[in-house]
Amino acid sequence: MRNLGHIIILSIVFVICNPFIGYSQTKTYSAKEALALFKEGNYTEAEVAYEQILQRYDREAKYNYYYGICLIQNNNDLSQAVKRLKYAALKGVSRDAYYYLGRAYQLTYRFDDAINQYNRFLKYASSSDIRNDKAELYIAQSEVGRQHSAKIYHFDVYSRDAVNNDAILTAYNPAKDVGKVVHNEAFFESGVDPKGVLYLTERGDEVYFSKGNELNGHDLYKMEKLLDGWSENMALDGVNSEYSDRYPFVVIDGSTIYFSSDRPGGLGGYDLYKAQYDSERKAFSDPVNLGIPFNSPKDDYLFVVDEFNQLAWFTSNRETNDSTAIVYTLKWDDSVVKNLVTDMNDVNTQAAMYLSGKQLTAEQANAIGGSVKNEQKAKFHFMVADTLEYSQFEHFKSDEARRLFEEGMNLSMRKDSLSGLMREKRQQYARTNSETQQSMLVNDILSMEKKVYGLDEKIERSFYHARSVEQAKIKELVAAGTYTSNSQVKIEKNNKSSFEDILIPDNFIFHTDEEFAAHLAELEVMYQKVFESHEIDKLHHADSLYVWGNILTLEASKMLEEANSAPEETESIINAVIRKKDSVDEESLTAQHVAQSKELKLTALKLYHESLNRKFEIYEERLKQVVIGHPTRDLEALDQARAESKEYFRKAMDMIDPINGFDMDRYERSGAIKRSGVKVQEAGLVQYAETIGENESVESEVKSTVPKTYQELQGFEAVEEKSPKELVEDAFKTKATKQLVYKIQIGVFKNEPNAGAVAKIPEVSKVEIPDRGLTKYFSGKYKSYAEAQKDLQRVQSAGFSGAFVVVFENGQQINLTDELKK
Repeated sequence: MRNLGHIIILSIVFVICNPFIGYSQTKTYSAKEALALFKEGNYTEAEVAYEQILQRYDREAKYNYYYGICLIQNNNDLSQAVKRLKYAALKGVSRDAYYYLGRAYQLTYRFDDAINQYNRFLKYASSSDIRNDKAELYIAQSEVGRQHSAKIYHFDVYSRDAVNNDAILTAYNPAKDVGKVVHNEAFFESGVDPKGVLYLTERGDEVYFSKGNELNGHDLYKMEKLLDGWSENMALDGVNSEYSDRYPFVVIDGSTIYFSSDRPGGLGGYDLYKAQYDSERKAFSDPVNLGIPFNSPKDDYLFVVDEFNQLAWFTSNRETNDSTAIVYTLKWDDSVVKNLVTDMNDVNTQAAMYLSGKQLTAEQANAIGGSVKNEQKAKFHFMVADTLEYSQFEHFKSDEARRLFEEGMNLSMRKDSLSGLMREKRQQYARTNSETQQSMLVNDILSMEKKVYGLDEKIERSFYHARSVEQAKIKELVAAGTYTSNSQVKIEKNNKSSFEDILIPDNFIFHTDEEFAAHLAELEVMYQKVFESHEIDKLHHADSLYVWGNILTLEASKMLEEANSAPEETESIINAVIRKKDSVDEESLTAQHVAQSKELKLTALKLYHESLNRKFEIYEERLKQVVIGHPTRDLEALDQARAESKEYFRKAMDMIDPINGFDMDRYERSGAIKRSGVKVQEAGLVQYAETIGENESVESEVKSTVPKTYQELQGFEAVEEKSPKELVEDAFKTKATKQLVYKIQIGVFKNEPNAGAVAKIPEVSKVEIPDRGLTKYFSGKYKSYAEAQKDLQRVQSAGFSGAFVVVFENGQQINLTDELKK
């Protein structure tokens, strides 16, 4: 529909006891329920359902397909929609995937890719498919987008305000001399939409507005003030089209009009246009599309210019749902010009309208009733490293790091705005007694709640990547000898060695004492049940770093002991590995040992902190997924573990705040507090792992063929039919007696497994793997799978945490199917 103010989304009316708790927190969905929601058009809840299902079956093509469509319908995480739909199209889940993948590409400004996918859809679509016309329309829009992508505007964005659609004018603050932008009801008593928007000139002698036409669209009109009233409506010839033209604004000299229209030739939805007034013809020239980033494939409207303060505003729903929009405040002066595009990624970046990091001038802020901060004051506090903090955008050495950081800040502001809107919706819910209104508000609350939750991870990811890119840039500058530190950057130089200087390979086997080995064995059982293989590799490496920290701590203590004696002038093997070069200083051997001891102790502490930071991040992510992914289970203990561990880490980080300078003792105490937080996480995860079945893990998934037909897509299994001849032969075929033996495979080793551990388990047998120098080792012989399962825990507890049951038929190892388990 062309009427922007009356966009309708089909949704299912429902009532829940607590409207402020999302479905993801109260219900576990089946695939059948998710599909029913999807078919009903309840994409908000369907998105939640499929996201939950994909946590278990991430490679199931049809779930990716439906989830991707939901993301598009909800205008949520479009880059994820591209990923999911691309996978579904690759797997051949449905030819319709080309259509939706094209839409995802279009909404992310990848117009060439969008056109290709739409054409693929049209190639296979039936002539009666109702989406054919839309695909043709979207191709035309993408062609326009491709043309506008060659040159785009660059400007500074000062603010982004998320508001309800009926409150967008509250975010506009032009100077009084510009004129008034108000709702129709402030000027007209009847005859027009009271919530429509009009422009009244600064003199109050002309008014520009839109009015509905016979084609269910809108036309633009003008009225002039006369001595005894107002003139008749005068249509703006040359500006109006056969489509919907709305939201007029005229600059102070009357030479230019800005308005919005959904006419053909735009990028999609409502686009912003401008037209120049020709005084000789007494008419406006042909309107010109403002292009990217003013326009997007969604709705962009109400462009207002304040030439006195060099500001402009416009509204868009390119990154919101249909009940809210974002009003952008931007710099508007002679510097706003089009530039050639050399990198297509720049199109998407500019269209995202990220904050520039620049502030309004004092004059601008005063003019619109705001305030401006002292430029010397900290705008933010961003820890680039343990001893390096930025507080100004100018501190960044890497443009890419700054962009990523700004992206994170913009996401944070968007989260704050959505949180504020969500509070407003909840207050509205509390004030109304209408069930229909309550149901609509619940839908809005759930949608916002979902987006707010999803933003947390994106914010953390943006800041993490910004930190990594900036650190890499600093290292590059240091290596080139061109690094200079801004005087306002907080930096502590006492810490001479860095974690990257420690020569420890990513993959190695460590050895440690029995007590710590037992602890690691307990963790290994939890790792295998709770984490995926790539996460387990990271956890193993983090454990290795911790062990190396222990070794270096012992080595540091040994150095101090030797400082009081007459040690040989040699270094230990560990110290030789850690130190990057030999050095002979003009000082006593005792002083050398003391210095070496301190260096090793500091390196050990760095290893501890790095290990704990990595584990905390991995554990926190898994705890969050477990709690959200199992809403029907009582996981209050895990929630408590998350809160408690975060508090430990907050205290630890406060202790090593660079503003306090570097202190070895404080750094060590901070590590101990982090360790307490990680222990709380591990205790919760170990407890959770005990509730998981023997053969369950996060990597278990549904193994099914990729559906190719409608029946398969809807869940019907294809059955291979046999000929009558084959059925008769199968019925009279003599079946050989199966000789099945079940064993427990304890591992594949190059050398003999630990003799002490082997002594604790049933009889061990082995099978050599030809030409590889490896041997498979097995424990026990059992007549049934159930019998082997009884001994599995005993074998795992003996030190073979990765042990599992296998089966042999007539002496040959075969696949352990569900049938053989029974």
